[in-house]
Amino acid sequence: MFKRAAFVCSLLFCAPVFGANEPQWLKDARARESKSLKATELKSKDGWFTARLPGKVVGAVEKIEGSYSVEIDIGADAAVYCEVYPNGVDLANTLRATLDSAIKIIESEQGKIEARALEASDAGAIGSVPHITLTWLYRVATSKGPMVGSFKQFVMEKGPHAVYCAHNDLGYTNTFASITRAFAETLETQVPAVPNQYVEIAAVSMSGQKIGIAVMSLEKDAEGDTRAREMTAMLFSTPGGAIQAQDATNIHWVRPDGSLINAAETTVANGEISHDLSLKEQDGTWHVEGEAGGKAIKSTLPKDSQPGTWVTQARQLRALLAQPNPAGREHSMSIWLADDPEKLTTAKTRILEKKGDKHFTARGEVGDMNANLTLENSSGMPSAVDMKVGPLSMSMERVYVNGSF
Repeated sequence: MFKRAAFVCSLLFCAPVFGANEPQWLKDARARESKSLKATELKSKDGWFTARLPGKVVGAVEKIEGSYSVEIDIGADAAVYCEVYPNGVDLANTLRATLDSAIKIIESEQGKIEARALEASDAGAIGSVPHITLTWLYRVATSKGPMVGSFKQFVMEKGPHAVYCAHNDLGYTNTFASITRAFAETLETQVPAVPNQYVEIAAVSMSGQKIGIAVMSLEKDAEGDTRAREMTAMLFSTPGGAIQAQDATNIHWVRPDGSLINAAETTVANGEISHDLSLKEQDGTWHVEGEAGGKAIKSTLPKDSQPGTWVTQARQLRALLAQPNPAGREHSMSIWLADDPEKLTTAKTRILEKKGDKHFTARGEVGDMNANLTLENSSGMPSAVDMKVGPLSMSMERVYVNGSF
C-alpha cells in the first residue's frame, strides 16, 4: 500500500487545540479546493483497467507486486495517491494498516504526532459501490512549533476488485471526493462483471458515527444454485485515536429452494485471521472444519441438524408478513454461526406492528443478541437494525438495494 509512491506531507502552523479555537487562516486552509480540474482518461500500461478521473495522472500506471499505484496531481502541495487491487482487499484493515504506515512516515519526516482525532467518517454506497471514507486531523511537534495536517482515506469494493485512495493535505475535501467518486463510477477492468441477482448495502453506525458497511448479495451459477455472500467491514476508534479493524466474509451456497449446500466464514481482526471455518454436508452429517480463536476445529453438528440460510429466512418472513394481521407472530430458524460453530444457534423474529404500507417493526434475537428491526414487506429483509453493544448503540441502515429473490 503506497509501497512505491513518494509520500508528500503538507503541514501548517496551528493553535495547540483542534476545533473550537481555530484561527481564520486555518479555516481558510481547510476550505481550499482545486478548481477547473479536467477529466483524465486513465489506462494501466497493460490495459487491464481504465477510469476517467479529475486531475493529471503522473507517470505510467503499472502492476507491481499485485496492485497498480496511481498518482494524481490536483495542483496542491500534495498529490492524491490511489492503489487498485485486482484481487480485492479487506476494506477495514486496509484503512487501519495504511493509517499506521502514514503515521510512521509523517513522524520520520516531520516530527512526533502529539495528537490525532477522527474528524469525519462516512460509509455507504456510491451507486452500487460500497465504500468507507475517513478524515483525520493531527498535530505534529516540530522545531518550529506545533503544526497541523489532515489525512484523508477512502476504500471501495467494486466486484472482486478494490481501490484505496489517500491525500495528506489540509483542505481539498471536495476535490478528493470527486476523484474517489470517479473511481467508483468509471472503473472498468478486463474481468467480465458478474451480474448480481440481488444486492443490498447498509451503512453501519456506532453511537451515531458511521464506522463501516455491510453488503449482502446473491449470484446464480449455471446450474441454478446461488452464491449468497455477506461482507462486513467495520472500524472502531479507541480513546487514544487508534483504530481497530474487523472484516468478515460469509459465503453460503444455496439451492433453488433455499436449502444450504455448504458454507464458509472468515473473520479478520486487524489483519489477523480470527475465524476461518467451513461447513459441509456428507451422508446426512454436517462437518465443521477450520480454526476459531486460535483453536483448530474438526467436528460435526448434532445429528439431524438442518442449518438454515438468510435466503430461506427472508422468504419465510416475506410470506409471514403477507398474511392478515402478522403482528404478534414469531418466526424461528436454526442457523450456523462462526462464533459458536459446533452447534446451531436459534434465530427468532417476532413481528411487532405495521409501519406504513411497506414495513413492519420486529424484534430479532440470535443467541444472546437482541435487535430492533424494520422489515420490508416485499423482501422480508431488514431495511434498518438497531441494537446495543455493551453501553453503545449500533445501527445498520440500508442505503442501496437492487434486484429480488
